[in-house]
Amino acid sequence: MEVIKTLVSRYVAKPGYRFVFSGELPECASCRFRSACVSKLKVGRVYEIVRVYNIVNRCPALGEVLTVDVVPAKVDVALSARSSIEGAITTYRHILCRTPCKYAELCRSPWIADGSKVKVLAVLEKLECAAGKEVFRVTVIQV
Repeated sequence: MEVIKTLVSRYVAKPGYRFVFSGELPECASCRFRSACVSKLKVGRVYEIVRVYNIVNRCPALGEVLTVDVVPAKVDVALSARSSIEGAITTYRHILCRTPCKYAELCRSPWIADGSKVKVLAVLEKLECAAGKEVFRVTVIQV
């Protein structure tokens, strides 16, 4: 798995912390840390911090930042039976229904945007869908 060094606010610099990179801030354009901070991250991707270094810098937008290693995060989502094949690369689509259900966050993941390409790493279980759809809990990573 690709490890990327970047800078994050000291308030969130903890192993296991996840974030979706939403793009550069205006202050990034002239920052001397731009290439080490945001240039390797992809907009819309979810990352997880795996290591925190005791290297503190001053960011014009965020204040104190620490150097961290991040990796693309694995995320559990619900996929249709057709897309739930280990190793498959597919387009993640939010599963839309109006039936209240305990799996709603899996069906409409806040971590992965509708239409994103994902690779299915593992098929975990068939879900008891309240609307009667055939869906599975799977672990994916964005590609």
